[in-house]
Amino acid sequence: MTVREVDCPGKPGTWQGSNGIIYHDLRGFSHLTLDIVRYLNNAHHRICSHKKTPVLMLASDVLTMDFEVQVFASHPRVLDAISAIAVVGDSFMLRHLTSMFLSYHQPVYPVQLFSSQEEAEQWLLSADAVGQDTQY
Repeated sequence: MTVREVDCPGKPGTWQGSNGIIYHDLRGFSHLTLDIVRYLNNAHHRICSHKKTPVLMLASDVLTMDFEVQVFASHPRVLDAISAIAVVGDSFMLRHLTSMFLSYHQPVYPVQLFSSQEEAEQWLLSADAVGQDTQY
């Protein structure tokens, strides 16, 4: 059995916290497809209605992603909705995916990987998340 054949939840959860951050809960998803990321983007737009907001992705189980997911991160519809992304997870594979993504498809908004949700929230709510160089 490959990683892509592992059972996963039907749809990821998306909500906006009282702090203004959009949360995408990808726990249980080991493989990100373009369909999943489009679903997240549509949910984001339904919640925020064309306002740029910070995004926190709970992605501790993500091990692989389709190439198209990386390209979609710079789509105008995504650029219009996201001010910064904090990815939460501490696996070697997630660090590697984040590094590779930023090496080849670095979007104009800042992206940073964190091992805890609290650190990610602090960064997204700080002035550091605006205009900061992307890090991994």
